[in-house]
Amino acid sequence: MTKQSCSNWAELQCHIRDTYPSMSKRLQQVAQFVLNNPKTIAFETIAVVADDIGVPPSTLIRFSASLGYKGFNDLKMVIKGDVLASTLNYGSRIELLDEEQHWQGDNLLSQLVDANRTALAELENSITPDEIKRATALMAAADNIFVLGSGRAYPVATYCYYALNHANARAFLLNGGGGMQQEEINNIQVSDLLIVISYSPYASATSSLAQAVAERGVPILALTDSVSSPLSNFSQVTLQVQDGQVEGFRSLSASMLLAQVLALSLADKKRTE
Repeated sequence: MTKQSCSNWAELQCHIRDTYPSMSKRLQQVAQFVLNNPKTIAFETIAVVADDIGVPPSTLIRFSASLGYKGFNDLKMVIKGDVLASTLNYGSRIELLDEEQHWQGDNLLSQLVDANRTALAELENSITPDEIKRATALMAAADNIFVLGSGRAYPVATYCYYALNHANARAFLLNGGGGMQQEEINNIQVSDLLIVISYSPYASATSSLAQAVAERGVPILALTDSVSSPLSNFSQVTLQVQDGQVEGFRSLSASMLLAQVLALSLADKKRTE
């Protein structure tokens, strides 16, 4: 993929809608099909997709290039990752991949290690020391730090809460125990900080709760995976992290490392103050 291409389905949908008016009628026809049939794009060949739309395969390649991708397969992999992620059962995901003869169960360790190695290198290059410094300043200024994350983001939120407590911060995990999440949210004051973690396709409940807190004047530190993340709209600092993935199975190594960096950076700041 090129630097301009989108890295997840939510971001890609926004990009398609934004560029739709400037597309030719033939590309608009493809765009409508892609938006309405992501599963078909994810799991069918270019020949089948082209036949379903009623266009030659070259039109799909041209459509992909117009969105910043080297080819149709690059666009397909972005959609496929999110479609597989929405299939909660791992066995069902593997079954889908096995039907396509893309599943390589005997080589999982090597594939995941390679994917995470790349993700960690990208993390080092994408987040600047200044961004870490600004995030640390937010944490240091807060009376209390509340951490929110659900679904795939929940393990990162839990570790962040654990690590921040070891940095001598007053940190609290918003886990909604006993159905009391709204009451937990209500306890957050403007002198506190909310760290919110969410990844594509972005849990709507997480975004809604975080936005409600932001509207009360509470500062927000967001850990997310895209500039199109809804968290970017109301956070004071947004740290973007792309975790490694293999065939839609996403790791959390880069996210966990980023959480550890934040906790250690806060501990260091407290030590020198």
